[in-house]
Formats: sequence, structure tokens, C-alpha cells
Amino acid sequence: MATTTKSVDASLWWDPFSLLLTELENVSLSDGIPQSLVKKLNDNHTWFLDTVSRFKSPNQKSREALDSAKFTVGSHTLNVQPELKASALELSSVLCLDEVQSYLLVKRTNEGNTSASANSVSVPLHLVMLQYYIERQCLLKCTRQILMYALNCDAVYDGTGEKEVQAMRDQTQKLVDDRLENKLLFVLEDLLSSTYPENMSVDFFTLWAEETLIEDNLVLDILFLAYYESFCTCNGKQWKKLCLLYEGILSGGYNFGKLALSTEAIHSIFHAKVQLLLILMETLDLEYVLQMVHDETTFRQGITTFSLSDIQEIDAIISGFTVFENKEAGPLILTWAVYLCLVSSLPKKEEYEALLEIDHVSYVRQAFEAGSLSHLVDILQSNILKDSDGPCAGYRSVLRTFMSCFIASYEISLQLEDNNFKLILDILGNIYRGEESLCCQFWDKDSFIDGPIRCLLCNLEGEFPFRTVELIRLLSALCEGTWPAECVYNFLEKSVGLSSLCEINGGSVVNSASSVVETQRPLCVPGLEGFLIPSKTRGHILKLIDGNTALVRWECTQSGFAVLLLRLAQKLYLDSTEEVLVIFDLLCRLVTFSTAACYALISTGSTSAEGAIHVNGNLHKVNVLELICTSVKKLTPNSNGALMMSMGVIILTKMLCCSPSYISTMALKENIFDVAFNTNPLGVGSNGLSSGSWLLSGRLAKMILIDCEQNESCYPLVISVLDFTMQLVETGVENDVVLALVVFSIQYVLVNYEYWKYKVKDVRWKVMLKVLEVIKKCTLSIPYSMKLGKVVKDILHSDSSVHSSLFRIVCTTAEALEELYVSRLYELVEIEGLEAAVGSVLDILFSMLLDISKVIQVGAARLLSMLFCVADHSQLFISGNACFGLSDKQIIDFRSGIDSILCEQALCNEDLLIAAIKMLTSAANYQPAFFAAVIACKENSVAQVIETNNVKQQKEKDLIDAVLEFVGRSHELINSNPIILLNVLSFMKALWQGAAQFAEVLEQFRKSENFWKQISVPISYIESMQNNPLKISNEKEVRSFAYQYNCQSTVLEIMAHELFLQKKLMYARQTSEVLNAGINNSDNSGKTKNKGDSSVKGILSTWCSSSVLENLIRSYSLCEFDNHKYIRLKIAASLFSVHVMEKLVGGDAGNLCVYIVEKLNIITKKLNDLPAFSDLLSQYTQHGYSEGKELTKLILSDLYYHLQGELEGRAIEHRSIKELSQCLKELNFLQVYHNKYEKDFSVHAKNVCLFDCNRLQKDLGLQTWEFSHWKASKEVAETMLLHLQGVNSMLVLAYSKQSALEALITIVSLCHEDPAEKKTTVQWKIPEELIMSSVKQICRCILDTISSLTRVPDYSEDVIGFLVAQSELLIHLLRCLEKKLPLPVCVLVIKSSGSGLKTLSDLGPSTNGVRKGIKVLLELLLLSVELSCASSQSFEVTEMETVESYADASTASLSLLPTLCSFMEPTDHRTLSLATIDLILKSFLAPSTWFPVIQEHLQLQRVMHKLPDIHSYATIPVILNFCLTLARVRGGAEMLLNAGFLAAIRVLFADTSDDSALCVLQNEESLLSSFNKLEKPCHIWGLGLAVITAVIQSVGFSFSCRNVVDYVMDYFLLEKSYMICHYLGAPTALLDLHDKKKAHDQNTQTSLSSLKETELTLLLICVLSKYRNSWAKATKEIDSPLREKCIHLLAFICRGTQWPRDSSRVPPLSCHPVLKEEFEWYKRPSFVNSKKGWFALSPLCCGLDPRFLNVSSRSALSVKEQATDVTGLAQTYFSDSAAVQIYRIAFLLLKFFCIEAECAAKRAEEVGFVDVAHFPELPVPDILHGLQDQGVAIVQELCESRKTQQVPSELQSICILLLQITEMALYLEFCVSQVCGIKPVLRRMEDFSKEIRLFLKVTEGQEFLKDSVKSLKQIISFVYPNLLH
Repeated sequence: MATTTKSVDASLWWDPFSLLLTELENVSLSDGIPQSLVKKLNDNHTWFLDTVSRFKSPNQKSREALDSAKFTVGSHTLNVQPELKASALELSSVLCLDEVQSYLLVKRTNEGNTSASANSVSVPLHLVMLQYYIERQCLLKCTRQILMYALNCDAVYDGTGEKEVQAMRDQTQKLVDDRLENKLLFVLEDLLSSTYPENMSVDFFTLWAEETLIEDNLVLDILFLAYYESFCTCNGKQWKKLCLLYEGILSGGYNFGKLALSTEAIHSIFHAKVQLLLILMETLDLEYVLQMVHDETTFRQGITTFSLSDIQEIDAIISGFTVFENKEAGPLILTWAVYLCLVSSLPKKEEYEALLEIDHVSYVRQAFEAGSLSHLVDILQSNILKDSDGPCAGYRSVLRTFMSCFIASYEISLQLEDNNFKLILDILGNIYRGEESLCCQFWDKDSFIDGPIRCLLCNLEGEFPFRTVELIRLLSALCEGTWPAECVYNFLEKSVGLSSLCEINGGSVVNSASSVVETQRPLCVPGLEGFLIPSKTRGHILKLIDGNTALVRWECTQSGFAVLLLRLAQKLYLDSTEEVLVIFDLLCRLVTFSTAACYALISTGSTSAEGAIHVNGNLHKVNVLELICTSVKKLTPNSNGALMMSMGVIILTKMLCCSPSYISTMALKENIFDVAFNTNPLGVGSNGLSSGSWLLSGRLAKMILIDCEQNESCYPLVISVLDFTMQLVETGVENDVVLALVVFSIQYVLVNYEYWKYKVKDVRWKVMLKVLEVIKKCTLSIPYSMKLGKVVKDILHSDSSVHSSLFRIVCTTAEALEELYVSRLYELVEIEGLEAAVGSVLDILFSMLLDISKVIQVGAARLLSMLFCVADHSQLFISGNACFGLSDKQIIDFRSGIDSILCEQALCNEDLLIAAIKMLTSAANYQPAFFAAVIACKENSVAQVIETNNVKQQKEKDLIDAVLEFVGRSHELINSNPIILLNVLSFMKALWQGAAQFAEVLEQFRKSENFWKQISVPISYIESMQNNPLKISNEKEVRSFAYQYNCQSTVLEIMAHELFLQKKLMYARQTSEVLNAGINNSDNSGKTKNKGDSSVKGILSTWCSSSVLENLIRSYSLCEFDNHKYIRLKIAASLFSVHVMEKLVGGDAGNLCVYIVEKLNIITKKLNDLPAFSDLLSQYTQHGYSEGKELTKLILSDLYYHLQGELEGRAIEHRSIKELSQCLKELNFLQVYHNKYEKDFSVHAKNVCLFDCNRLQKDLGLQTWEFSHWKASKEVAETMLLHLQGVNSMLVLAYSKQSALEALITIVSLCHEDPAEKKTTVQWKIPEELIMSSVKQICRCILDTISSLTRVPDYSEDVIGFLVAQSELLIHLLRCLEKKLPLPVCVLVIKSSGSGLKTLSDLGPSTNGVRKGIKVLLELLLLSVELSCASSQSFEVTEMETVESYADASTASLSLLPTLCSFMEPTDHRTLSLATIDLILKSFLAPSTWFPVIQEHLQLQRVMHKLPDIHSYATIPVILNFCLTLARVRGGAEMLLNAGFLAAIRVLFADTSDDSALCVLQNEESLLSSFNKLEKPCHIWGLGLAVITAVIQSVGFSFSCRNVVDYVMDYFLLEKSYMICHYLGAPTALLDLHDKKKAHDQNTQTSLSSLKETELTLLLICVLSKYRNSWAKATKEIDSPLREKCIHLLAFICRGTQWPRDSSRVPPLSCHPVLKEEFEWYKRPSFVNSKKGWFALSPLCCGLDPRFLNVSSRSALSVKEQATDVTGLAQTYFSDSAAVQIYRIAFLLLKFFCIEAECAAKRAEEVGFVDVAHFPELPVPDILHGLQDQGVAIVQELCESRKTQQVPSELQSICILLLQITEMALYLEFCVSQVCGIKPVLRRMEDFSKEIRLFLKVTEGQEFLKDSVKSLKQIISFVYPNLLH
């Protein structure tokens, strides 16, 4: 079937006006109108003009369009959905609305309803109807907003955005030109005549009526704006039409009155009547007519709105009103009477006799009889002018104009004694009260329209104080706003004259014509008892009262305010409630609106505050504060008493803001709430006050209940008390009254407020919000108020009733709030109050959870909104699977809400967006289960199908899409809004940290196109950050820079997590492939490609090749901690302290909070106690200055000017002043404001401490200094605050940069790649040139940081933290060099690290961060020296290092030695320090240079004391290595002996049965664990023996040495003989070469370290054996077994080459790599490349241990290398090292036998014969032949392979060693042959002859072997005579 498309009128389409209205309301006047909004306004012009009439009635064409498959409305095409069509037709029938428009409404409502969309069903009819009325009303509000915006543009237009402003003016003008008012009148008439829709259900009747009336109100609002602001002019015809409409409404001629079906409808009807009345009053243009009267302009000359005929016709209509039947017409009649009166007052009125015939006075009489004035009072007191969102100020202005004209027309004066005058004053009071703009106009003398009312006020003032109530009530209304309040105060203060009743007689009359009288005696003034008007005072008679009594205005000048206060004091005792109430009201409003007036009141009658007012005459001064306190304390508990108490407490609260110290002291001293301390549950002792407790026994509570139930004023008592309590808390007062008030607020008000009865309904919600505000204020004050904090925390944490109250509020669900919105029982203000309360309770709960234990925090996980904040502070108790008890629907709703916030195109609520992202971040960090549940519900976020023009359905944007969109906007956000980008990146970082739980989410990110490129955008911004110098004074710019650094930090951390994650995944794949496929088939294990890995490494590689990484290092390594700012801040703070202390000494505390006053008083006392202060007192006294406070102030003044000079850069030279200055800086009163910052830096700011400038400003009360005598001091405080903000900005920037630096360190640390990653597709490596330049740059930065640290030690912790980060970056960069550190660079590192070590050493360990700083610098120093040494040893030097570099290194290291010697505690410092010293001594210094320094500064005995410490095994090898270096110098050896080295080593080696206890890591289990821990196993037995050996060698054959030798022999050869035997034991595998099973069972396991131990054991034996007497005595019993052990070991070595070549046979021993460096050697190729002797056999023995194959793979060995090496076929550096070690053992064994043989030969020579029986055992010739053959063969092979090239130095040493072995073997063979008479075997001679001849031929020309060959030939000539001839 073909698809048909119908077209309908394009005017039926409209875009949702609700969205347009939101845009209009959010437009900022200063920013102008967006061009997109201007276009929308132009497109919808016809809708704004025709308004609701654009919604059409049903028609056939629209009905046919719905019958088709699709239809078009202008450019819009819609598919008709059957279920929506049915609903649309029903709606069209009910509302009589066009079918197409009905369909649009149904469709849009359905799309906005998530439940309906999910279930594919249509929404209920009443929801669509509601949406329809919302659209109509939003349309009307848009028109109203356009008019209001045009007015505001004209009012505040400053010349910016002219094009946009003009567009709004043009839109308004176009509406006016198109006769908007006529359209509105038509719509209004249509609405007034509307009848109930026939097809509408009765259930919807009330809804229809209410919505129709709301539309009436909106139309009337627009009409009023059009006329009031003169957009349109109302002519006579229109006025008559409006008047007839009004008459019809009042008479019931329209259906209007029939709509009164509910309370809301009745309210709307009354509202509409008032609106129409005010429109009629406004369009009479009374102000213009009054101006004509004033200017004496005739009716003909004036341009009036109405003609004479119009006036007559209108009068005919007005005369038809019957006020007795409908009194609501009275105000209009009275207005018309005023108009007629003014017109009739115009000049030449006789020209218009018809006007004179109209009796306007009768109209006034009718209006008065109808109670018109009372009706106006009712209008003003109704909620119409309070709650309406319409032009309320305009409505009040109309009434103001009417009243002014009324007063002027009928000359209203004080003679009007009936109730009408009171009503007039009530009307005026209600007009001005609450409308600041009208009050400002009133006090503006240029305001013409207020003139008559000002005259009335002056008349009232003339009768003051006779008529006080009326005057004060009007003045109270007129003081709305700051300037009006000051005008009222000045009006009263400058009042001249007093009025009183006086009896007139002949003697008192001076001039009867001018009514001047003169009193002949002093005259009492009623109400001012004690005050007398002096005799002979003249006055003017104002009016006669009766008979001879008159009201006289006396010419007696007095302050009106002083008179008023005196009357108040007397009326309080006379119980004149009305007058007291109005005076209290005036005082309350004055102090509320004007700080200057508040200060003036405080100073009135005060003896302690400066600037007290001195009243003339004999009028007593009244202390306002005492007066208020007394009145509050003595009020009667009734409704008036409660009201007066409320206003009195408000006055005290406002005064407390201006002078906290003075007011709090006076108020608490008066004990206005009569707190009885002896009954106070806080446990406070009695202070002698009343025993009855208002606060706790119920009197205050009773007053509060009376006020709530009986009063409906704007001053609820409970609100006033809570405000007073809150202000007391802010002042820092901590006494029992404050604590009692806080307890009362929390435990009584919070718990009980919801059960009270309220006369004004919304007061309940105000109380709820206010008491929550008090609790929040208390929690914020906890850090500053210890006593208060303890009480508040105890209540909040322990009181179950408080918990119940809080949770009843916070547990309000979204569904419950929605139900409240549709309920008629709750008003909008109540619902909004509840919403605000929920937010406040959440803040309170957050504060509570900050302080309680972490275990309770975990239990608080059910608080969904607080959970993530709690988890931020409970990382040790992460609950990943917490049960929230949330349904699937709740989770889906939560997800939908988050999606809508994140996916919102226009950023309307930045705070909400950031809060939502932070919540997700915390959830991902600490509640992954919840977060996973939210992510898992994404199937519920699928968009509705859109089948327009065959467009396929697309997935709706979800959370991940929104995050990716933010990432894609990184270029924009990093500049415009970096805090949003930071929070998004922090969220992503949390996901990467929890990679195991969020693997799928991370994969979605990785699959996004250019993800890593986009996320790394903030890093590329570093260059522009460097090029744009930062203005540190611009706090906003500083914050932006800080956020940018944090963004970069987070990006680096994300990339680091990704690298680490991919590395782990790669290792897991490799291990899996090895286990599954086998070793030999796993060559491709490293070739697995990973997009994320490759992309990240590719970006890093790009950074390395470009300037990005260099810029990062240069920028991050520069320290931003500027201690110069700290210095200036301390000086500025001291300057402010001295300035304030000078005032405090004079008794002037100003408006400083109590805490600051107390703190500065304490500082003053401490200064007074200083000897320097006493010296100054003596000096000043000697110069003739008086003593006492004045002298103290003089000293403080001098100190102030010295500090001011120091702040300007001049040093303080005076000694005593300098001491005082230093003391002030140490007693810094700002310390309490230096707190942890926890606002908008998320995880980056957890340890950031900043100064709380806002809190300090509040405590200073700086905002009110402008109005007090402290104004001159404001500059000093602002200077301190400016420096405080500068330090804060510096700290924010520095902390952010440090965070970025630490993240960069993480990235650089991952640059140390191992071979397992060599086969990945992308590699990244930092170029050596970049490393070198960066090292130099960082060293310079470190020196700058250290110099900053030296200047100000007080703030060293932050600087040390940055120094540690700089050093760590340097360490990781050096590790990337692969042992290639040039000596000049090493010197630079030594100097920088050495400087840091010296500085930190001077600071001492008590300073925070020093220990860690020393440790890192020691690590840096050690690494640099190691790399420099390795560079010179491991690589051939093509260019000799200059002598200057070595000299610099020697100088730098020598100067550093004393500092290093001081770091012997704690253990980690000692280890690093000794290792560094040891390396320096070996590398750069000669013993003659370094030994005196070591001898002087090193406490060697302490080191020896730590040597046998079993708890610091890691330190033992380091100590022994250092001792070894020391022992090689004779003086060092003697130092060791004197320090008790032998005793220490004996304790160390005590109780060991084998070598397991002498090895840090020896057995297989510890070996396995060592791979993961990267610990270095080190045998300490051999090191200990090496030290002893060196000591003996250094000391020589002195007497002391003999004692040492005897001690060593006795201990090692006798007590530790089993250890000697252990290390001299030969493997037993060779005993039975054919028994494989037995060979396997033998323990042939050894290690390279064990071989070295054997070498060192033999070295000691060789040295000891030279001391023959001691040796013979000590080895008497063990000499033979010892030699046998050595022979067996030598036999093992010599027969190693006889081992079968079959690789399937068991190797003679197993020597697997164990240490990290051994694994590195294992990966390196052979450096000997010999196929002879042990060099050929060692590869078989030195493969990887199969048992630890997995461990080995984790040690970064490639799989291919493992597969090859296990076969034993490949020679490696490690196998060569093992072979060399074996030959060193052989060398020492032969040397020992040579010593033995030599001693035996000498003995034989001495006795003359050879004693064969006692001749020492020597190796048999076969053993010696084997060693000879190996030595000759290997050297021959090595020389032959390098005939044409020079033999490397390391091979030269091996060749010499082997020749020495051969030589000693020949020597021993000669000894054996001579002693035993054995002749050489002929075959042996022949074989050896061939070998030696070939050897000699090959070695010809090798200069390095010349001496060795010569010596060898010599011994050969003895063993084999004539062999070489």
C-alpha cells in the first residue's frame, strides 16, 4: 500500500515554549542575548503577538492528516503512530483543540515520559492536558519576559552588546506596532467568556478552571506592563472597554465568577480583579495630571489621554457603579474622584463647565462609605504583591501614585482624626515596606510624585514626640534598603524641636497673629520624664486641642533619636506596648539595612566604644545595648512580648556583626536568656545568676511556642534566636551561654519544630532550614572552637532523637517530592524548603562522617548520596560489594539522571555536573559493585525509534559517550573550563585504577577513535603555559593554571596505569604460552599487538622525539614554593597584629571576633613579658615618657612603623624591636586559619593546606569597617589579606605542579623496559641527550629549591616535599642512562644532592619531611656515583676525562663526607650513607685525603654497635663493605680494631652451624620470594673474612697484629672450623661418574656468591698461614685435614675438563644465576669466548634453574633466551664469571700450598734434611698437570684468537691469572718430585713440550705477558731441564 502524506498549515507547529522560557529567564543582562535566541524570538513573533489564540479549534483537514500514514507541518514531517493518534483525538475532543496540535502535544508528552517510552504506551490524558496548559502559560510568560527584558536593558544598558540589546528592543517595538494590547484585550475577553468544554470529564473541571484563571492573570500582567512602561497608550475607548470588563467581572456579567471551584481559583479571581483595577488606575495617568496642576498647565495645553467627551462618558459608566452592592468598586470610584479633582484644579477650569458639574466629592463619600481604603489595605496585605512573579513593584508604584494624588487633592493633614487617617498611613506603610526602589524614590528630593507624602511625613515629624507611633510606623516602612535606612536615621537625628501639650494663657502669647508662644517657666514634656524645656523657650501652636490646651512645637533642639530612645526606655516600664513595638520595629529595620546606622546605635550612650554621641541639654544618654538587653530579659511571655523579644534579638544579632567582642560581652553579661548555670546539663558551675533556667526549664521554649501560634509577623522568634546563636558561634565566643544556646537549637528546636502549631504555615520550613543552617555553622566552626566542637560532635554522633530528625528529612525520596508538587496541601515554598533542607542535611551528615571512626563510615554505606564522600575518607575499609537495597528501577532512574546531567548540551548547572562526576569517581574508586550495577543497566537507555525518512534507530548517548565527548572537547575545556575536564579525567583515572572490575568499560574507551591522542591534549598545552607568564595576583588565572596542571597530572597517571596494565597482560600471555605450548615454541610470545599499548607508547615516543617531554620536565621541575611570599605574609600579619593590639590596649575591639581579640591579647601579654619589651619600657621612661597604657601603645606604634618599613624592604636594625618582631612572627595568629583544603581539587587536594581567607575576613568583620572608625585601618587588613591570597595562589599552583611532577615520575619510571617487551610493536625510550640536559636542568632547580628552603625554615615541609619529587625524577632519569653518566654531570648531581643533604641536616629530624628528603637525596647521590663509576669501568674511554672534572668530583665529595658521616640513624640512612661513602672513597679520593675526615667525623663505634643487629640484616653487607675499604688503610684498620670490630664480628657470626644464617637470602624459598621483592642476597661470611684479611694485611707484622692474628686464628680456625670446612668442601659428583642416580643425589648446588665466599676464606687462610708460629700453634690439630680439603677441592677443579662432553650427563655442579645483576650477566654474551677448561664446562653448569623458570620469566628474561640457555650450549657472561671465579679459587689453593711448601723447604734447609713424615701434604702431579694444561691451553687460545688486535684489559688479567696458576702448579710439581724422588714421565714431558712451545710461539709479541712468560720459563727450566732448549 502506497504511503500517503498530508500537508497542514505551518502555523500549527510550535517549538516548546517551556524551553524557550528557560532560555529567556537565564539570559544575563550584562552578557547580552545570544544570536540563536534572537533568531528564535523572531521566528515566534506571531505566537508572542497572538499568544494563546494561535492554538486552533478542530478542523477537517487536520483530522484527515491524522488518518494518513504521515503528515507535514511546514518543514516538519511526522509519522502517525496509532496509539498516539487515539490519544490525540481524545484530547482534541476534550480541549476543543486542533487535531494536529493535539497530536504534537501527545507525542511530546509521551517522549518526555520515561515510563511511557519504555513500555511503548501512551501517557494518561491528564498529563497531556497539563502539558497543554503549561505550553500556553509559558507562551504568555515569554511575551511578558520580552517586555520586562526590554525595560531592564534600558535601565542597566552600559553600551556593551548593542546589537543584541537592540534586537530585544526591536522585538518589543514590533509587538507594540502590531497592536499587542488589542490582541491581549481580545484574548482576555475570550478567556473571561469561556465556558466549560462539553466533552471534558467532570474530574478535569477544576484543572481547567484554575489554568484558565492563571492565563487571565498572565494576560493582565502583560497588559499592565504595556501600559505602565508606556509601551502602549490607553485611549478613552480602550479605558472604557477595560472599565466595562471590570464592571462585568464585579457584577457577574461574565462566567468569570463561576470558576471559583477551589482555593487556588478564588485566589486567582481576586488577583485578576486587583490587576484590572490597577490597570485602570494606572491608565488614568494621575501622575501626569498632578504635574499639570503643579505646573499650572490648562486642560487644553496639556496632552491628556482623555478628551472632555471621554471624561463625560467614563463618568457616566462610573456613576453606574453601585458601591453598596459591590464594595470592590470603591477604590476605582475613589481613583476617579481624585482624577476629577485634579482636572478640576487646572487653570481656566471655567472653560470646561461640564467638568465642574461633576460632583467628585460625592464619589469620595461613596468610596469612603464602601470602605475603599480598607479594601486597599487588604490588597496590599494579601499575597498578591508578595508571591506573584509579575511586576509587583509596578503595582505598588501605581498605588503610591494614587495615594500621593489623593493626599494632594484633598489636602490630607493631621487634622483628620478619624480612622481614615490611620488607614492612609497603613496604606503608605504597606506600599513602601519591602520595596526598596520606592523608598529610594521617596528620599530623592527630585522625585515629584512623592512630594505630598513627604509633606505628610514632615507634618507628623512636627508633632513628635506627641504623635510618635504614626511617625515611627511610617519611617519604619520608608527605611527599606541601605540608603533609605541612612536617610531615616539622619532624618530623626537631625530633627529640630519638640512638640508637647501646653496650656495657653495671656502671659505666654508672644504674637497671636503668628501663633507664637513662650514658656515662662521650665516645662515638662510628657513621655520624657526628667527632661524640662527651659523657660523663655518659644514655640509655635500647631493646633488647639480643647479650651486653652494646644499642641506646641518648641524651638528646643534635641536629637530625635535620643528622644526616641529615651521614650523607649520609659515606655518599657509603663507597658506601652504599641509604641514599644513600633520603635523596636524601626530599630530592627535600621540595623538590618544599614551598617552605618547600626554602628551609630552601638555608639549611642556607650562609654567603651569610640565615637559616642553627646546629647545637648539635660537629656540623659541612653545605652541602646543595655536597653535592648534589659527589655529582652524582662518581657512578659505573651504574643507582644514574644514579638518584642524577637526584634530585640534581631537587633543584638545585627550589632553583634558590627562589634562582636563588645556586644557579645555585654549581651552575655546581661544573660538575656537567664541561663541558670547550676542547672545547666553541660556541667558548668554556678556564676551567681538566677537559679531559674529559661533555656532549659521551658521559658524560652514557651515564648517561642506563643510566637509561632499567635504571631504572624515577619520576625519569628525562633528564627531570631537561631540567627543570634549562629552569629555568636561565628564570633568565636566559647562560654556556657553559647553552648547552652547551641544545645537548645539542636536538641530542642530541631527535634520538636515539626510538632509545633504555626499561625503562618511556611514558618515551619523557615525554622527547619534555619536550624539546619545553625548546625552546619557549628560543624564548620569545629576547627576553631574546641569546646563547642566537642559538644556539637557529641550531640550529632550520640543523640538518637537528632539522628531521627535528620533522617526523616534526608530520606525524602524523589517520588515523595513529586507527590508534594501535585498535592494541593503543600505550597511551592514549602516544597522548595524541603528540598533545600535535604541538601543541608546531606552536608551535615557529610561533616559528621568526616570525624567518626572509619569502621562506622563503612557501615554508613546505605546513605547513597553520602556513600561516595564517606569512601573518599575510608580507603582502608573499601567495601566493593556493599548492599544498598536499591531496586532495579531506582538504579535505572539513577543512571538516567546521571546520563541527562552529563549529556546536557547547554552547561546550565556546572556545580551539578561536577558533583555528579565526583560521585561517579568515588563510586568507581570505592564502590565498584554499585558502579558496575549502574553501567550494567545501559539497555534501559535505548532511544525511541525515529522513523523519519528511513532514518535508522540509533543508540541514545550514555555515560561513556558523554565522557568521550568531554574528552573530545579537551582543546576547548583545558582553556575555558579546566575544572570540568579535571573531574572527567579523575573519573577515568578511577576506572583505570580499578581495571579488573571495569575491563569492558576501558575497552570501550580504547576503541574510541583517537582516544589516546585526545586524552593527551592537556599535555601538549604545556608549551603555551610556559610561553604565557602567569600573573600570580590574578586568583582566577592561578586557579585555572592549577587545574591545568592537575589535568596533565591525571592524564599522565592514566597513561601510566595503561602501560602497567598492558605490561601485566603481556606477561600473563607469555607465561600462558610458555606453559601451554612449551619453551621452544614460544618465540612469538612477545609479538602480541595491543592497540592501547601501542597508542600510549606511540604518544610517549612522539613526546620524546619532540619537545613535549623536555617542556614537561623543565616546567614541572621548577619549584613554585616561593618562601619570599611566606616572609612577606608573616611581616604583613605581624604588622596587622601590632596595629590591632595598639587599639586593643586602648579598649577598642572594633568588630573583631572574640577569638582574634583573645589571641591578640595573649600575644600582647607575651610581648610584654619579653626582656626586649622591658628594655624598651626603660628606654622610653628615661626619655621622659609616662608609664602605663600610653607607653605600651607608643612602643607598639614604633614597632608598627618598623614592621611597615620591613614590609617595604628595609631591615630592622634596632635590637629590641627586632626581637619583638621575631617573636610576633613566631606567634603567628594566622596559624589556626591554615587548614586542609577540601573543596574543588578532588583527590589532588587531599593533603593541601591553605589559608581560609573567607573565614578570616568574617572574623575580622572587614565588610563593616567602612562604616566605623576602623575605616582607616582597613588598608592594613587588606594588605595582609592580599599577601594571604598571594600565598594561597602560590600554594595552589605549587601543589598542582607537584602533583603533575609525581605523575611524570611514574611515567619515567616505566621507561625502564626489560627485554620481555623488546618484541612489542612500539618502543619508547628517552634520548640520552634529553636525559643529560634534563639532569642538568633539574640539578639547577634543586639548588634553587634548597636556597628557598634555607631562607624560611618555618614553611619547610612543602618545599621538602617538592625537593623529594625533584630528586625522585632525577633518580629515574639517571636509571634510564644504562650506566653512562659522565663525570661532569655526576659532579653536578653530587653538588646539588650534597647541598640538599647539608640543608636538611641543619633543619634537624624534628622538621616534617626531613627524614624522607634525606633518604631520597642519599639514594640520588649513591646512584649518581655508582653510574659514574660503572661508566668509567665498563666502557672504553675514547676521550680522557679532564683533570678539572676529577678535581671537582674530589672537592665536592670530600666536602660532603662530614655530612654523610652524620647520617648514621635511622637504619635506612645509615645504609645509604655508608654505601655512598664507601663508593666515594674508592672512586674519587686518596686515603691520605679522606682518612682524616672519616677519623674526625665518623662515630665508628656506633656503626660497630649496629653491625650484629639481626633486625637490620640489609645494612650488614654495606657496613662490611665500608669496613673493607677502611681496613685497606693502616689507620682505618686501627680505627676498626679500636672501635671493637673483632668483637662485633664475633657476635655477628655467633651460633651458626652452617652458612644459612650468614646469608641474607640463601635457601630456595627466600630465593623465590626475592625475585618479586627485588632483594639482593648477600653472604656476609666472606665479607667479614675479607675485612679481617685487610686489617691483618694493613697492620702488618707489628706486635698488635700478632694479637689480632692469634685472636682470628683462635676464633675462625678453631671455633669456626666447620665453616672453613664448609667453604673448602669440593662437590662429590666426580667420585662416581658412572652412577647418575648417585650423582643426582649429591649436593652440587652452589652459586657465584658461594664461590666468592670460598675465595675469601682461602684468602684469609693464605694471609694467616704467613704467621708461621701462630699458624703452627693454632692448626696443630687441623692442619692435615685442612690441606686434604684443599687438595680435594683442587682435584675437583683440575679434573673438570675430564667431564664427559655428553650434554645428557649430569654437570659437575650447578651454579644458577640468583641476583638481579647475575641475570643481567646471563643475558650478556661471553666476553672470554674460550672452548677450553672451565670456560667450556661452565655453560653446562650455569644455566637457569628449571625449578624457578616462572620466576626467571618474571625477571624479564625473554622466552627465546630461556629456551636456548637451559640446554647449556651457549656461553654467557655469567658462565665466564663462574669459570674465572673457579680459577681464582685454584690460584689461592695453589698459593696456600706454595706457602706450606716454602715453609717446609725452609725448615728442611734449617735442619739439613727433609723430614718426609712431617712434610705437608701436597697435590699429586696429576692434579697439577691438569691445572697446567688448562692454564696453557686457555691463554694460548685467547692469544691466538686475537693475534691482530689488542687483548682487552679484562682478558689480560685472566691470562695473567692462568699463567700464575700454571707457574705455581709447576713449582709444586718440582717440590713433590724433589721430596718424593719422582722423575717426570716421558710422555708427559713430550706432551707438555709440544704445548709449551706452541704457547710460547703464540704469546710472542703480547707485551702484557712478557713478565709472566719469563717467570714461567724459569720454573719450567727447574721442572723440565733442557725442555726449552
